[in-house]
Amino acid sequence: MNKLPNLIYNTQDIHEIAAKFPALVSLFKWFHTGKGSSPKVDEASPKDGSPALSEPTRVFTKEELAKYKGENGADIYLALMGKVFDVTRGRDYYGPGGGYAFFSGVDGSRAFVTGDFKPEGLIDDITGLGSQDYIGLRDWLDFYVKDYEYIGKLQGLFYDADGKTTDYYHDAQQWIKEASSYKEDEDLFKEKFPMCNIEYKPEEGSRVWCSTKSGGIQRDWVGFPRSLYSADSKNIRCACAQEVDLNDSLLKEYPNCPKDATSCMLPK
Repeated sequence: MNKLPNLIYNTQDIHEIAAKFPALVSLFKWFHTGKGSSPKVDEASPKDGSPALSEPTRVFTKEELAKYKGENGADIYLALMGKVFDVTRGRDYYGPGGGYAFFSGVDGSRAFVTGDFKPEGLIDDITGLGSQDYIGLRDWLDFYVKDYEYIGKLQGLFYDADGKTTDYYHDAQQWIKEASSYKEDEDLFKEKFPMCNIEYKPEEGSRVWCSTKSGGIQRDWVGFPRSLYSADSKNIRCACAQEVDLNDSLLKEYPNCPKDATSCMLPK
């Protein structure tokens, strides 16, 4: 975290941090829109805040897209998951010498979540990414749809020469859908079994305890500290469990700690 203040002056580092940690996408959005023009929101957007996305008819080849890097004052386009956006308004960022110039003229979808901005990393293939990465791509796409003009499609993995979606496009949508569902289930699990508070003192060892705010989950119950095992038993963490859930097979009592205690000393 000591590096964070310096990011305000280094646009590439901001994007790299946000790419590696999807939860920090908002940091890039704040920096990008805060220092540039205000976000572009389609007036026809639904009232629920989701962007209206009219389908353009223009189809670019990769060779055509490569011409739009802002050189000599020309327009600047980039693609994300096969969708081409006009980012000319962001010339300070995407133009020659800008902090995100490497995204211009290509579909560098994978780099948005891997942080690999070398030529071999700036590719459109998003196969085999993790759940958080797919959620991050979904959030980046939402950002560009809201802030820039969607002008065309890129012939390649996601769209064919006629601008029609490919099998790969539908596979990618399924990966994102499954990742989003997994994230929702994971959040519900964290609410059911919030993490414990923990402290360590050399002379006493480690102590875990529960409160109405432990694990960052504010609630009206405290809970009892238990070891929570993952389904494959590879990961273990301290969780605060309500009395009704204490018989869950994934929960184990701490040795020498009363069943109804809200604080436990861990074995040294």
